[in-house]
Amino acid sequence: MSFFRLKDLIRAVRVCKTATDERNVIRRESAAIRTSFKEVESQDARFVNVQKLLYIYLLGFPVQFGQLECLKLAASARFSDKRVGYLGVTLLLDEKQDILTLLTNSLKNDMNNPDDYIVGLALSTLSCVASAEVANDLADEVERLLDSPRSYLRKKAALAAVRIVRREPDLADAFVRRAGPLIGDRHHGVQTAGVALLEELCMHSQEALDAGRALVPTLVRQLRTLATTEAAPEHSVRGINDPFMQIALMRVMRTVARGSQAAADELNDVLALVATLDDAASNVGTAMLYECAVTALAIPSDAPLRVLAINLLGKFLANSDNNARYVALATLSTAVITEAPSVQRHRDTVLQCMCDDDISIRRRALDLSFALINAQNAKHIITEILRVLPRADLEFRSSMVYRLSAAITLFADSHEWHVERMLRVLSLGGNYLNARDLFKFIRLVAADADEALQRRATRISFALLERDISQDKMVVAGAWLIGEYADLLVARSQRASDAEVAAPKSPGLDEDDLDILGALGRPIQESKPEGSPEAGGAPGAIGLDEDLPEAIPEPAAVVRLLSAIARSSSVSASARQVALTALAKVAGRFADQPAVVASIRTTLGQFSHSMDQEVQTRAVEFDKLLSRELDGVRAAVVERMPVPEYAEIPYEEYVLNPTAMRMKALTIIKRPAMDPADLIGASAGGDAKTAAAAAAEASKQSVVSDLLNLMDEAPSAATSSPPPLQQNRMDSIADLLSSTSLSPIPTSPAVTSPRTTHAITSNEDLDREYEVFNSNGLRILLTPSKRPSAPQVLDIQAKFVNSGETAISGLAFLVAVPKSQKIQIHPPSGQHISAGASVEQLLRVSNPGKSAVRLRMKVAFVADGEKHESMFDYGGFPASVF
Repeated sequence: MSFFRLKDLIRAVRVCKTATDERNVIRRESAAIRTSFKEVESQDARFVNVQKLLYIYLLGFPVQFGQLECLKLAASARFSDKRVGYLGVTLLLDEKQDILTLLTNSLKNDMNNPDDYIVGLALSTLSCVASAEVANDLADEVERLLDSPRSYLRKKAALAAVRIVRREPDLADAFVRRAGPLIGDRHHGVQTAGVALLEELCMHSQEALDAGRALVPTLVRQLRTLATTEAAPEHSVRGINDPFMQIALMRVMRTVARGSQAAADELNDVLALVATLDDAASNVGTAMLYECAVTALAIPSDAPLRVLAINLLGKFLANSDNNARYVALATLSTAVITEAPSVQRHRDTVLQCMCDDDISIRRRALDLSFALINAQNAKHIITEILRVLPRADLEFRSSMVYRLSAAITLFADSHEWHVERMLRVLSLGGNYLNARDLFKFIRLVAADADEALQRRATRISFALLERDISQDKMVVAGAWLIGEYADLLVARSQRASDAEVAAPKSPGLDEDDLDILGALGRPIQESKPEGSPEAGGAPGAIGLDEDLPEAIPEPAAVVRLLSAIARSSSVSASARQVALTALAKVAGRFADQPAVVASIRTTLGQFSHSMDQEVQTRAVEFDKLLSRELDGVRAAVVERMPVPEYAEIPYEEYVLNPTAMRMKALTIIKRPAMDPADLIGASAGGDAKTAAAAAAEASKQSVVSDLLNLMDEAPSAATSSPPPLQQNRMDSIADLLSSTSLSPIPTSPAVTSPRTTHAITSNEDLDREYEVFNSNGLRILLTPSKRPSAPQVLDIQAKFVNSGETAISGLAFLVAVPKSQKIQIHPPSGQHISAGASVEQLLRVSNPGKSAVRLRMKVAFVADGEKHESMFDYGGFPASVF
């Protein structure tokens, strides 16, 4: 049966006891409505049926068959029909549907209707569903209605204009002159709509942006009035006068003052006023302070105001509202790029948030914690993150381990600390370490560590594997180290005799027990006195404040551990293969002990029938290698491997702060940007327009422009630059930038660039200083060098020497190379240079083609209270350097 009235349908749905009953009712009613649309042309019936369709739609059932009926109802002459018809259009249609073009004529007719309420219905509908085509057709009507004497229509028309500009930005200039009168309107609704329109216009039109900056005094006056006057009852929320209007004004101020120092100077006082008057005790106060802080950080505001904004966000971290803490963490993750010293004050609170109950808070806190890492606090923050790693969410661990490896590599001040921290990462999150970082660690121990460090790393690995072999990469790294450095692992005084190997000092477990423990992923443990803290159960986790354990085992214990790893079903196939290889290596290290070799051959024989082809192959080959007939070649086969060689792959620009790339719109400059075109545009040949166009095109292919837009630490005024010491023409602007990574100097305290001490040859052209710049009291010296492990990478140590009598501050240094090369710029040791002092910065140029290294450099600094900016080329390195 069909329900004639909407009330009857609602009652029938409410009495349904099951979802099946409800679906049956809706199905029968939908069929009746569809039949009525086909057979009955009554407008009254259509009015009731569309109402019922909208109710069915709100219940979540499909009602697409009623779209055309909504258009017919909207074309009716009655206001009640239009209201329901337009409501159906906004709910059932969207701008992507072709049927929407049928609505254009109805909207245009209704906008010219003498009834203001019908005009309002048309404008409201246009604001919701207007497509680009409909916006083009009706823009003139909306512009006319912006001058209507009725405030009700002006408000509706302004909101419709926002939708038109959003869908068709080319129409923005037509509404620019209307924004000013709307903002100054006496009606509150018109003012709010006018502010929204101005914000949208400024995002799409330079003319509107210039007009908006001219309106800054008006916006400041309105915001100051709202912040200082008593709240009107009709607009007051928790004692704050019209917070929606205040937030809208701050948002439009943020848009118009972005990149304008003059506009930002006018906003400093009023933003400080809003920040001090509002209270974060309520949600509305928190929202006001958040918008104020984001606005202060989004414009080139004064330093005290930016510090105040960071402190406001820091207070949010102690707020009980998770929403406030989340937005504070997200904003601080971007602000840390330019306001690192201020954000560092809240480091302890951020680290506490990593243990929050809310998973989204934990995620943001982890991102910000990594972004806060610098040379001064790296050890503390990395330790705190390691505390969180064992109980972190599974979805976070891969990213945490990757970024921990990057942070340890970038900020390690010694090989000892680097190795120790990586071993902790392997023991806590070895299942999540990628192959590249594992290889870097193994190569670090093999190439850069001395014998004492190799011995300690091997003994620590053995002790960690005795406790647990559940971390796959830990097993791989530990087994490799044991195989390579077994002679360092076992002290000579403790090498067992043949008899001792044949009958080892057992900790109370026979071979069957060993097999069971290995299958469970738990290698053999030394027995402890009963009642001791370590007795019984799984060994406890090693505290981060404790030293890593070291073991000095007997050869038999080494063989037992590797055998347990090889037998364990919990380790991966690759780990099992490395363990078998390590056994063969150990046999070579202890070739003078036949019982050790025999024990190893027994273990290898057990895998000669393995179902894994690679394991079986290795077992058979290694067993053959240990036979007497190959005694002459065994020593050469199992000797230590040479240092692994590979082309070093630097970490990504935003490895420690990916939020900066995703949310870069929230972080704006302190001073006008140093544009990539400024760095390249001065090259010989071609006019400025061509250079700017090429630089803009190149910015689409790399992260150069993203990085510069985020950092923006260059001075706004340029001074005359001295003649370059050596002019070197680049092939083209696009060639220079297409594969180049530029890194402006960050404002955070940075790690001191390590000076490379490994020369690849005795080449006299390496490890000597080349002067490339000397002007205004600043000398720049470049010292090239190479490392044996990376012959394709040229390390260039840049030294900035203050040869003047006054201090130099605000040092900013940019470098570009041709597209056949890539450059990685490490943070400098400082930005302030006292008289007679110097700072250093490491540049690494990857040059696989061994072509001439050509550098285009731009330096900016402040000396004697005057800003200096110079750009120059250098390609004077001798050919032997490459």
